[in-house]
Amino acid sequence: MPWPAQAKDHDAIFKDRCCFHRSNTEETLAWSDSVDTLLANKDGLEAFRKFLKSEFSEENVEFWLACEDFKKTTSSTKIAAKAQKIYADFIEPDAPKEINIDFHTRNHISQNISEPT
Repeated sequence: MPWPAQAKDHDAIFKDRCCFHRSNTEETLAWSDSVDTLLANKDGLEAFRKFLKSEFSEENVEFWLACEDFKKTTSSTKIAAKAQKIYADFIEPDAPKEINIDFHTRNHISQNISEPT
């Protein structure tokens, strides 16, 4: 079956049952090119969040988004505050949204959290 016919069938099948129906088929297919493409698209991000929630790992995308926001920060006082928030939410042991990282990485972050860059 040629691609446009498949796309039409895809849209009909998933219209009211899938989180992907808001984006057009070309956008949806582009999500498979890279994670950056997926996360840059509002609907792609929402679909990925739903998937991660079903896998009990939604903290990973929340951590990534917090880090992306952190990277755009230029004010040194905001950098310190955002670093502390990320650390408290995701890094420190028993954090409410603790991500799965190895001991050495967690230890390195803990040693450097007082002077974030």
